[in-house]
Amino acid sequence: MEYHITAGSKTKAYIESLMPSLIDQLKLNNSKKLLAIRTDRETEHPGTTIPLMGIDTVLVVLRPSRDRYELGITLAHEMVHVAQMVKGTLKMTRKGKKWKGKFYHMDYPYLQQPWEIQAFAKQELLLRRAIE
Repeated sequence: MEYHITAGSKTKAYIESLMPSLIDQLKLNNSKKLLAIRTDRETEHPGTTIPLMGIDTVLVVLRPSRDRYELGITLAHEMVHVAQMVKGTLKMTRKGKKWKGKFYHMDYPYLQQPWEIQAFAKQELLLRRAIE
């Protein structure tokens, strides 16, 4: 998977240090999709993953943090979503999301969304392995 990072130099270096392991662990090495990662101080959430239809790209937006662990956990969490989208398990629609073919409306409770449950379950182990 090809990726590009737009961030301050220290944050960029940290993200770059984690990406090869995260890509390998999530089995994204052979993906033809492009991954764009950028930081944005104005973003409402610590992290967001957005598929960019028509250009075969997934965008990950991270709120920069001086706490490297927090930034790493958020990146690992969002990379799970990247894998879910790349593999077709999670698909976006105008009215909600499809997870393994089942539709979930936009107002479905966040902590009950199966894609979030999976991302929270994997994020810590992904980051710990990437740091080792």
